[in-house]
Amino acid sequence: MPSPTIVIAQRDPGIILGLTKDLHTHFPRVAVAQNAKELRELLQRHEARVAVIDLELVDVEEVRKLSTLFGDLMIICTHRSPDEQMWLSALNAGAVEFCHPQDVRSILHASRMAPSHSTIQQDDMAMAA
Repeated sequence: MPSPTIVIAQRDPGIILGLTKDLHTHFPRVAVAQNAKELRELLQRHEARVAVIDLELVDVEEVRKLSTLFGDLMIICTHRSPDEQMWLSALNAGAVEFCHPQDVRSILHASRMAPSHSTIQQDDMAMAA
């Protein structure tokens, strides 16, 4: 069984550096993708089970494809200024969490969650509010 790997796909080099440093204390291997194609390749090569994906680098449709292709992949989407619609779209695409890219605590918490690829409906959002 391969060592647990987390793959980071982020646009901002400063965030990449910080996340890599912080997550390396929790994951034996941290890989960094520069684009959607490289993200997919790294996920396959490392048999990664967690991906932290910046929605400014990879779009929601690609998140949906990755969720389908890698059924047990924990996808954590990030964005520097997310809104409710973006959050809803990411969760419906298969993400288990949506947070700020520097929120390591939320990223770690989500990486330990059981896979949940159910869709979030508008009614569910209203009940949560």
